[in-house]
Amino acid sequence: MAAVNAAKPAGLRCDSLLEPLGIDTSAPVLSWRLIDSRQGAMQTAYEVTVSTSASGKADVWDSGKIASSQSAGIPYGGPALQPSHRYFWRVQVWDKDGKPYPVSDASWWETGLMDASNWKAMWIGHEPDELHALRNSGAPWITNAKVSNYSASGDTHHEYRFQFSPAKTVARADLYTTGEDATAAWVNGKQVRVAGTLPKWKQTPWGTYEMQDVTTDLSDGKNVVAVEVTHFNVSSRAMGAADTQTPMSMCLYLVYKDGTTELLSSASPGWKASLDQKGNWYAAEFNDATWAPAEAYAPHSDQFGATTQGLPWPAGPVSALRRTFDERKPIASARLYATAMGAYKFHLNGEVVGDQVLAPGWMDFREHVPYQVYDVTKQVKQGKNAIAAYLAPGWYSTPLMWFRQGNNYGTTQPAIKAQLRVEHTDGSVEWIATDELWKAETSPTAFAEIYDGETYDARLFKTGWDTASFADSTWKSVTLVNPHEPKIVSQYFQPIREESVMTAKAITNPAPGVYIYDFGQNMSAVPKLMIAGKRGQNIRLRFAEVLNEDGTMYTENLRTAKATDHFILAGTGKPETWQPQFTYHGFRYLEITGVDVMPTLDTVKVAVLHTAAPFTTEFATGDTMVNKLWSNVLWGQRSNFVGVPTDCPQRDERLGWSADAQVFWRTAAFNMDLTTFSQKYASDLQGTQASSPMYGIFAPGTSTPNPGYGAAWSDAGVIVPWTGWIQSGNPKIIDENWDGMVKYLTAIEKGNPDFLWRNGFGAAFGDWLTPTITTPEDLVATAYWAYDVSMMRDMALATKRTAEAEQYAAMFAKIKTAFQKAYIHSDGFVGANDAYPSIPPPTMAGTDVSTDKNRVIETQTGYVLALHMRLMPEELRSAAAAKLVKKIEENHWLLGTGFLGTPYLLEVLSDTGHSDVAYRLLLNKDYPSWGYLIDHGATTTWERWNGDTMRNDPSMNSYNHYAYGAVAEWMYRYAAGIDTVSNDAGFHTIALHPNFDARLGHLDFTYQSPYGPVKSSWKIAGDQVAWELTIPPNTTAQLPVISTNATAFTLNGELIGQSAKVHAMGDGVYELAAGNYSFKAKLAQASTSAAATK
Repeated sequence: MAAVNAAKPAGLRCDSLLEPLGIDTSAPVLSWRLIDSRQGAMQTAYEVTVSTSASGKADVWDSGKIASSQSAGIPYGGPALQPSHRYFWRVQVWDKDGKPYPVSDASWWETGLMDASNWKAMWIGHEPDELHALRNSGAPWITNAKVSNYSASGDTHHEYRFQFSPAKTVARADLYTTGEDATAAWVNGKQVRVAGTLPKWKQTPWGTYEMQDVTTDLSDGKNVVAVEVTHFNVSSRAMGAADTQTPMSMCLYLVYKDGTTELLSSASPGWKASLDQKGNWYAAEFNDATWAPAEAYAPHSDQFGATTQGLPWPAGPVSALRRTFDERKPIASARLYATAMGAYKFHLNGEVVGDQVLAPGWMDFREHVPYQVYDVTKQVKQGKNAIAAYLAPGWYSTPLMWFRQGNNYGTTQPAIKAQLRVEHTDGSVEWIATDELWKAETSPTAFAEIYDGETYDARLFKTGWDTASFADSTWKSVTLVNPHEPKIVSQYFQPIREESVMTAKAITNPAPGVYIYDFGQNMSAVPKLMIAGKRGQNIRLRFAEVLNEDGTMYTENLRTAKATDHFILAGTGKPETWQPQFTYHGFRYLEITGVDVMPTLDTVKVAVLHTAAPFTTEFATGDTMVNKLWSNVLWGQRSNFVGVPTDCPQRDERLGWSADAQVFWRTAAFNMDLTTFSQKYASDLQGTQASSPMYGIFAPGTSTPNPGYGAAWSDAGVIVPWTGWIQSGNPKIIDENWDGMVKYLTAIEKGNPDFLWRNGFGAAFGDWLTPTITTPEDLVATAYWAYDVSMMRDMALATKRTAEAEQYAAMFAKIKTAFQKAYIHSDGFVGANDAYPSIPPPTMAGTDVSTDKNRVIETQTGYVLALHMRLMPEELRSAAAAKLVKKIEENHWLLGTGFLGTPYLLEVLSDTGHSDVAYRLLLNKDYPSWGYLIDHGATTTWERWNGDTMRNDPSMNSYNHYAYGAVAEWMYRYAAGIDTVSNDAGFHTIALHPNFDARLGHLDFTYQSPYGPVKSSWKIAGDQVAWELTIPPNTTAQLPVISTNATAFTLNGELIGQSAKVHAMGDGVYELAAGNYSFKAKLAQASTSAAATK
């Protein structure tokens, strides 16, 4: 039979990646696209062949001819894959007439190590002696004795004294102290550390030691170290016995003149402690005989089991590690397998390996860590070679969160584990692994933390340090590290990479010697510096999202994050270049100081970075504000998808908050192909179940695997897998997360047998940052429980779990019945009393926080959740939607929703026939609205609707928060009208429901679906709509014309019902085969006349 000449399969992917290097899955999932421009192009069968060579026969596996139109989510079904092997594959498909297309070009995947037993490498590391001593000191947290009859309303002051006599003459002494919340210290009566005051954001970075050089403050005889910790009462409540203890930790590192060292600490005997002492208690001569001995601090647990006790050691500098090796035979191929407890960058023979940033990324290092695979065939040579690496704290040990606790994932130092596989032309294989033969030294990067930035001293750079000819005789042997061994898995998701380099739009000079670069865009990036100067000259770079009125940097909203880089020049007489490797910043503005002459635009540029998932959406309209909003949404996603989906990229937080993620995930999965990143974040969420059936409020966890749970936050554990599946059509993510999702929902049901989620909903954040009244938490929680259960039913059907699908359908019906009885009135009113209130949000203009628990509260969000989650009786949907519109009108046609209501508000309006209201909200520019943010200079979406008026309250005021960007989902699924269906996910069947509006003028949308580009373009002239549509090959689309806001559809001049190009399915629904379509229709009048006036 002759092959079809017009097209063939293309875009072959393995585990959703193009030619992945190093997969560990035993049954990888294969997919492809059909390229065929003919009308109605459809695959009816396929055959996959796998071989060991690009041109060879199918000597590994031949699927045989399979009658199926599926071209996504096809599992490999051949024999067991071998580690470190490349497999080539092709696909043959047949068209709708049974004719074969030409066979695809060969693609490949390469396996990784596949099993832990194939690791030959050891964990190795290096850190300075002093830091190593601190780490091994076992310095505990201590406190004063509890005062049982204590009563006060202010701050508490906890005093500690320790006497000692040095064993020898001291050459150097470093004092490390910290305590919750602010610490002061004295040595022999001289104050060496001043306690900080409570900042505006009411959080202090007490989780990490601060060091003071106290060499000159010590005497040869008796010495006294005194420490006072002030614990702030931020709530101004009356304090009792439980408040009379707070943790303190201390280390004193002594270097004696003979070169020996000693470390004294809070573990040393003799500490005494007291509470609220007055006078000169810190003086050396003070008599502390009446003080009680200090005692071990017992960390208190909150409702989530988290503790306030951590490991306060500093993160330490970046280490350089290296070794040489000889290759005596010609080389056929070489692969480097590498990972770290920390972050790393490898070099081979003087060249950088790979383009990943901050590898291996961020995950809960207690549970698993990914390894990366690099093709280094061109970098390894016959003869003598050198392999080297920089090893940084990364997310493993950098201080995290606002109290800045480091070493969250283990007590051992950062470590690297890697092995180089060299295959020779004669087939022999040699391994070079990290072991005791490696050498180490401190690198020129003296400091590198995620929040605080990086310090690089170019004077310390050793030319050729990563080459075979470098003399490393003075370097030390590495330390063999024995961390808690996590599961090491191959990286199955896209890494962090640089996307582009940006040049500033302008430079200002607000003060002498201060120069500020405006890049015109808020983003996540690192600077690229090129500057000449004197040896030792310190160039300082700071970062900010917005400016003060005087043009200086506004950094208060960064809270404790210093977000500062330092580059110390070597003074070579030529321009020196530098780019930080182990930090990143969220900013629009960059300040440079320490320069001798005015810098130029070329002095500092920035490299934009993010998780390198491919962008899949193009969008443009006739409205400049909407176009800017779309740009802001994409930039918010770029900025915050950096290894994990963070809430913000700039301050001392940057956590994978799960509610932010779940409300935005559908938008995000349109914007980028997030098939693998969804798997990664779902795995992070599943990791928070290590100590609880509940998913965490953010993931990965930090000081504990589960940082706490909360309704609508924890539900990301179900929503993210569902979204990953519905967008990709790949059920793998369902199977990977099924047990965890079942465990979560079982726990909710166990605590709430009446099917109203009123018990155990954890942190009651509710409709976070709503600008109006807060929605009662039990209504929010129960709605989300129902939403989860409906998704479980969909996912059970998709994976042929028939009994489970019936179980969850029945559970949904029970929750729906209970919800209706509790919150829905017979006229469609939705409301609840405030017996289960949400946590009051930070100050918002106009927010009404209820204090009357009997008051019935009616909110926009209450209606939105009831309607979106299909909890409203069908006969009351129209009435409830009308009441929602009335609430919006009473609010002056403005948003009254927060994080949970906003994502679905416009969708609910369109679903219930009120697209005119949806468009009015979209296009509004009054506060609160998306247009308001843009009119006030936003280049990403903000955390608060009123961020511009909250400069005096920096406690929670990010200008780069993606949650409110979830509106783009409506722009794609409703304005453009492109969606998929749960019974044929992944856009194999495309659902069409465009919502046209003359105020937008025109719209052009393209989405790169798993099957190919879906295009929807419409333009309005008068009351006529012209709509151009492209359905990709091997898919079909369904158009229910009644669901659009247009009538009298024609196709190529014919009424749609008379066109041979479509198939009538009944009830006004038409099926469209693959191809291009040109529709015309008449625009319907607005469903609410008042809403169309603006």
